[in-house]
Amino acid sequence: MGKIKRIVSCLIICVSVFSLSACGTESKSENNTAIYGETISKLEDNELFAIIDTNADSPVLLVTSQVYDDGTGNQAAITCDVYYPADKEVKKIGTVESMGTAYPISYDKTGIYAASGHSVNRFEIEKSGVMKLSEGFYEQFDESGNATYIIEKENKSEAITEEEYYTAFEKYSNATVVSFAYGASDATSIGAVSKNE
Repeated sequence: MGKIKRIVSCLIICVSVFSLSACGTESKSENNTAIYGETISKLEDNELFAIIDTNADSPVLLVTSQVYDDGTGNQAAITCDVYYPADKEVKKIGTVESMGTAYPISYDKTGIYAASGHSVNRFEIEKSGVMKLSEGFYEQFDESGNATYIIEKENKSEAITEEEYYTAFEKYSNATVVSFAYGASDATSIGAVSKNE
């Protein structure tokens, strides 16, 4: 008899957990639709989008017209426009661009990343809805081929170590690659916010 009670209790807990999870997803979906539904409905047939959670107060909409398969199932991009609600309307607040398919646009809870073979940039969205370059890490070479490393932050540049540069690159490498979907054919994706693992 005790065994049956435990099984029934486990079933009730499982049903409750799944119900709560569904409520959270529906709420997020409704929120994303309320914020970006109109913008997504106006996308061209060749435009793809992703809605991501990052450092901003609200989800962020990314739009691109060129994607490629990154080899892990993501429809990745090296350039995208960034949209965000500001002053009670959704506005394009900037563009993020990487240099080459080896460096897809990525994100984590600290911002949106773009990179190249010699740079890593991390962008943040401020409460006002302005996108800014939060940190830029650069590898530069002199005429003799000697490398120096620089960080640009808050309109200031300073030298950093090679180790600090590669630490920034590692953060980019560990960020989640943005996977885009078609606006016209993937309307259900409006409710799906990409989650940083």
